[in-house]
Amino acid sequence: SLTARGVKVSYLVLNTGDDDLYFSLGAHPAFAVPLDPALRYEDYRLRFSMAETLGRRVLSDGLLTDWEEPFLEGSDTVPLTKGLFAKDAVVLTGMRSGHIALESPKSPHGLRFSITGWPHLGIWAAPGAGFVCIEPWQGHADPVGHDGELSRKPGIVRCRPGGDWERYWEVELF
Repeated sequence: SLTARGVKVSYLVLNTGDDDLYFSLGAHPAFAVPLDPALRYEDYRLRFSMAETLGRRVLSDGLLTDWEEPFLEGSDTVPLTKGLFAKDAVVLTGMRSGHIALESPKSPHGLRFSITGWPHLGIWAAPGAGFVCIEPWQGHADPVGHDGELSRKPGIVRCRPGGDWERYWEVELF
């Protein structure tokens, strides 16, 4: 739905069946960078609503490994560089921030991406691309060595018969 300053995207999963419903869900919104044509990609940053200490989950052939490499160390800011995604997506879990801003100190304009209630976050861009994706996830790629049983997949949601699950994300422009 459109809001006064942006857009709100809502999800409602209803289990109308007689068996448990296992699912995961993730969004893949992309934002053109630079937002201001007078600026460069590298003039922008992602700023979390609070300082975070988070590791970046390492991917191997699109699968999550058990390894994390340092990413945020008591900081709320990630400078945008095209090299940030050289090893694929930045996959974060355990984040406390309720929103992330895409902003530049050289411009009063940007966007605030609200993600309260989503346990995982992906940040991604294709090599050399003029965009960044900020992706709230409930669930994620299979981990290396997973046996393929959906009910045992980390991050999967089990919705009981008659149950429901709701989440939303919102973008506000400033």
